[in-house]
Amino acid sequence: MPGLDEAELKAKHSEEVEHLQNVLKERDKELEAYRKEHGKLASFFRQLDAAIEPLKPLPSEYTPRKSTQKVSVAAVMHSTDGHHGAVQEASEIEGFGVFSPEIGERRQLGFARDVVEWVEMHRHGYVVDELHHLVTGDMISGDIHEELRVTNAWPSPVQAIRAGELLAKQVAITAPRFQKVVVEFIVADNHSRLTVKPQAKEAGMNSLNYVVGHYAKALLAQHKNVEFNVYPMHETVVHVLNRQYLLCHGHDVQGWMGMPWYGIQRKVAREAVARLQIIMEDLARAQQVGFHRYVFGHWHTAIDLPLYMASGSVQGTDAYDHKAGRYAKPSQSAWLVHPEFAEFDRTNFALA
Repeated sequence: MPGLDEAELKAKHSEEVEHLQNVLKERDKELEAYRKEHGKLASFFRQLDAAIEPLKPLPSEYTPRKSTQKVSVAAVMHSTDGHHGAVQEASEIEGFGVFSPEIGERRQLGFARDVVEWVEMHRHGYVVDELHHLVTGDMISGDIHEELRVTNAWPSPVQAIRAGELLAKQVAITAPRFQKVVVEFIVADNHSRLTVKPQAKEAGMNSLNYVVGHYAKALLAQHKNVEFNVYPMHETVVHVLNRQYLLCHGHDVQGWMGMPWYGIQRKVAREAVARLQIIMEDLARAQQVGFHRYVFGHWHTAIDLPLYMASGSVQGTDAYDHKAGRYAKPSQSAWLVHPEFAEFDRTNFALA
């Protein structure tokens, strides 16, 4: 540096080195504190598991129906946007919708019973041993907006526990009627987040939806034919027979003026291109990152197109939709997967 002699330069250099060393020490302290907090969280969930009394499984009603004349297919039910804890008065939105925790529970449990009856109908022509239950977020109303904090039936931690109980009850209804039930639970969404703005890193941990999934899994511990997978991440690929679904809540799709068709197309295209590059470098990873269809929720609209599919919401139209002129009846979806012909008989179940 001009104007400084050798001794001054050495002194300044020493000061800068000391400053950087102090900064590194502070960062190390922050990292250590961060790790301790994560350790506390892991310990908390271990204690929670020990304290929870699991649901008693209902008697099995499943009878193996193997037949050389029947093809084995898999059933898939898609649960999303339960918004448990939300309250919507019909008088506020001209009767276009109404919602409460009681209505939400009735609709979600009714959906599980309808899926069981729907599968029984298909068993006249197919063997259906497995049910894959895809859960794609916004299972609670949350308190991300002041209006929700004021109008929700309960605070968000209570919502998370009750939503976990409700999901466990859904699975408990279906489990006796199948040889195996696989729950695929993606955590990251928008309504259950614990931050002001959606985050990328650790979005699947910093979320009350993690509590929903973890609690439901613990309640189902005695259901030996239930496999419950919780994915604390933004998106992941799951397998149903020979089909691969990329699960995501869908809140990262950019769009405006209603259903963002172009935004969804762009999202699917970006995912396909990025994953194709990985597959071309390492073909063995095709089973991990490749996908046939993108499966999501968030937009409260049932969609079934060749590259992507979405279910409606349990809540249906609320005041936010009403003021924007968006109307969608409450619904959830289910379909069957054929080992040769892929998805068929997708049904959008209207929720009463």
